[in-house]
Amino acid sequence: MTTVSKDTIRVGILHSLTGTMALSERPLVDAALMAIEEINAAGGLFGCAIAPEIRDGASDADRFVEMTQQLIEVERVETIFGCWTSLSRKAVIPIVEKHNILLWYPVQYEGLEESSCVFYTGLCPNQQVQPALNWLMGQGRRRFYFVGSDYVFPRIVYKIIRGQLDNSQAAIVGVDFFPLGASDFSATVANINRVQPDAIFNTLNGDSNLAFYAQCAAAGIDAEQMPIMAVSISEVELQRIGVAATGHYACWRYFQSLDLPSNQRFVAKFKQRYGAIALPVTRLKRPTHRCISGGGPQLLPEP
Repeated sequence: MTTVSKDTIRVGILHSLTGTMALSERPLVDAALMAIEEINAAGGLFGCAIAPEIRDGASDADRFVEMTQQLIEVERVETIFGCWTSLSRKAVIPIVEKHNILLWYPVQYEGLEESSCVFYTGLCPNQQVQPALNWLMGQGRRRFYFVGSDYVFPRIVYKIIRGQLDNSQAAIVGVDFFPLGASDFSATVANINRVQPDAIFNTLNGDSNLAFYAQCAAAGIDAEQMPIMAVSISEVELQRIGVAATGHYACWRYFQSLDLPSNQRFVAKFKQRYGAIALPVTRLKRPTHRCISGGGPQLLPEP
């Protein structure tokens, strides 16, 4: 437990630093720490310094619950920035609601949920999934193969896509779900080559994407003929996937190449702090930074 003064506001940062989701979540901790450093350098929040308490969710929902309890009951944090998968978010909601602690959730999610103790900053399917599917159909793609991780968000997205396609002259020609952390997609890749869809809709999460794209490339799946549209990977994963991602698509709320002065300043600051060869600034690093920078009044409990 960190010793801090009474003029310090404790905040929890809870992401997966180990396990299959660490590739995606670890950079969010970097963005959160940078935002906190900037706030403290500017005099803090209402005259108080912000003290981060970092915990590892370890890509496991039960671990997220344990760490949430520790942050709230032992570290006495005022708020928590964290979670990625809907599985981890749903697991910790009863804890934050019990203690009336606000969770800032940075990821796109399936909707169909409302909690007064969760600040949802990500996109809903009507803002991400449906436009991506409409764009593919606008390119003449009509036959889709769906691949996803086996938990809440991908399964809800599949139902939404299936309903959307029911009202159009398009169809799903194959669907496969995999446990988080899966790395063997040989049967699915073989089936994709057999049915020859017009596009592959990908909701795999974490480092499973590294294996999936590599195996698709090795099997000769061509991005021009059968492009992959991903809605759960960012520039961090794409950098690691490498040439196997060439020609495929990703639909996100943010990319670091966004040509706006405010974004260019943010990217420059991030690289100055973490180095020019740091992992790319992803669509969640920027929103995570904004949450902490702009959420000041909500960090303090009501009197």
